[in-house]
Amino acid sequence: MLGAVDRRRYAAWLVSVYQWHWRTLLPLSAVLEFAAFLFFFRTVSGHRPQGSGKTKLEDWVFVVITGSVGLLLTLLVNFGVTLFLALRGTSPEIPADFDQRFLVLQTWGFLVPFVWGFSAKWLPVFLGLRPVRGRVLLRAVALNSAGVLIAFAGWMIAASLVLVAGLIAAVYSLRLLEPTERPAKVKGVHTSFPVFVRLAYIWAVVAGTLSIWAASVQNSHGIWGASRHALTVGFLAMMVFAIGQRVLPAFSGMRLLFSTKLMFIATLFLAFGCLLRVSSEILAYQGWVYSAWAWLPVSAITEMTAVTLFAANLLVTFVRRPPSTQV
Repeated sequence: MLGAVDRRRYAAWLVSVYQWHWRTLLPLSAVLEFAAFLFFFRTVSGHRPQGSGKTKLEDWVFVVITGSVGLLLTLLVNFGVTLFLALRGTSPEIPADFDQRFLVLQTWGFLVPFVWGFSAKWLPVFLGLRPVRGRVLLRAVALNSAGVLIAFAGWMIAASLVLVAGLIAAVYSLRLLEPTERPAKVKGVHTSFPVFVRLAYIWAVVAGTLSIWAASVQNSHGIWGASRHALTVGFLAMMVFAIGQRVLPAFSGMRLLFSTKLMFIATLFLAFGCLLRVSSEILAYQGWVYSAWAWLPVSAITEMTAVTLFAANLLVTFVRRPPSTQV
């Protein structure tokens, strides 16, 4: 699987940077991506629960399956688009109108359900939340899927409204804003961990709200960009920063995170950089505040600093020996 993904990245890099033999390499990259998915599917489909004897799948599993279906559809659409461009296109660039719909499939159709599913699995334990409202979560996923299909049909205002409704239902089902049942498990991570998880979901609501605004006005490129950034960085990346530093050390031989303070600083930088980027992108690209153009590189540097600190913290964590092997 990794080999297929690496070859696809190399082909896509040649196409995007040099446009070298792009009519061949562009669809080839899509085929390699699809091959990687088939390897992934074959691996996970052979897994069976052990010990409990249960045959009924939990609700969070169905949510993750929905995300997997979204990934499959993303790869199939990607192959169709690249093949069309290779045969009839004048460049490897996807038309802007279709690209806008395709991005909704990639993010809301694939990545968002994945995060919801694993949130339903892990957050009640990590944050001490009350049990997830499973039926509400499944309805939220149904709304989300409907919103993606509506967006693909080109009705962006209706799609944005449905996606936000699904998101609000998901937050309600996860009980993120309700009193907790027990204290959060913050041993080994910074005590701000629950705050950043909730902040990530707030960013998702911001992303959905901005998409409604963008779909309702003309010349809204800056608002669309801010919406995508709020979703990809504010929601998805912040969940990776929060949950990743919580589970990855434990999954790698029960290691302890190298520095909880570094975890806090990295996630804080990410949150501030996202706030700066979302606000400046609207103000600059919409032509409302010219000086906001100068904030954009500052936001990029701030977010890259956050990613560097995050990676360094995990790298040192993995290099160090687990506590059980230390003398």
